[in-house]
Amino acid sequence: MKTFLLCFATLFIIISCSADYDNEKSEIIPQASESSGKIYNNDNPFDLKGRQLYEALNFYYKENQTPKSVAELTHQIRLISQVFPESSNVTNRLIPFTDEMVDSIMADPDNSMIQIVQNSTLQLYAKNNLITFLQNLIIKRQQEFSIINNYITGYESEVITDTVFTSQEAETILTVASISRYSLYSEVERKDKDWDILVGSKPARSLFKNNERSIVIIIALLDKIL
Repeated sequence: MKTFLLCFATLFIIISCSADYDNEKSEIIPQASESSGKIYNNDNPFDLKGRQLYEALNFYYKENQTPKSVAELTHQIRLISQVFPESSNVTNRLIPFTDEMVDSIMADPDNSMIQIVQNSTLQLYAKNNLITFLQNLIIKRQQEFSIINNYITGYESEVITDTVFTSQEAETILTVASISRYSLYSEVERKDKDWDILVGSKPARSLFKNNERSIVIIIALLDKIL
């Protein structure tokens, strides 16, 4: 009987310690929402960066409507950019998050992106690789999300297996790919929610083209990542 009680007490302590550890771990590791889990890419070791952006966007939408002007989009970028600490490589090249910056990216996203990437400390091979990815993303932004998502995850797989990148370059590029995936998904999700709200009423004409807000966010955040 004593042996039985001793075993029971020991088992109780082990279970209690295990529960405490799980609780501590849940506080340390951010929990992905059910929606973000739909596009989680387990192959990308830096997928968490994109999920953090996605959750920051969700937090923004709890207090604000979908940006419908340049000023509102600029405000959104300022808030969600706080998710990413300043890159140690950032110098005076940093473009401030202003209405003028957003206007500039909207007017010429391709060249705005190229300028930021070219001014980074990535080696030439990495720069060209990332530029090609983002150029294709800009072109594909009008397509269905499933097509865009397949393109991004395919690119992530290529980066993971490419031995030319340094570990730091791979982390940087995979972070860009991850935030691209989640940013575009968030906009698609937001359109669906906005549509549900507008059913029965005439939708207001949007200043932004299809997935343009996401592309502007991605390019603007390059300065925080590269």
